[in-house]
Amino acid sequence: MMTYCSTDLHWLTRKAPFGKAKLLDNDIEIDFQQHTQTTDIVSVIATKPLTGNENCPRIQPGSFVLFHFGKRIL
Repeated sequence: MMTYCSTDLHWLTRKAPFGKAKLLDNDIEIDFQQHTQTTDIVSVIATKPLTGNENCPRIQPGSFVLFHFGKRIL
C-alpha cells in the first residue's frame, strides 16, 4: 500500500510479540495477542495517533510511504 501525506498522517506497525494498546479517545485497552497470530504484521495509517502507549511517527507532509505485507519498506 502506498500512502501520501498532504497535511497530517501517522503510522505504526504491530508484530509479534503483540501487546496491549490503550485508545486515546476512549477508556478502552485492546490486547492484540488475543486477536492475532505470531506471523501477523499489521500497519495502521491514521490522521492522528490512536493509542497513547505506542510510538506513532508522523509522516512528513509531501512524503510518500510504501508498505508491503504490513512492513514499511520506503
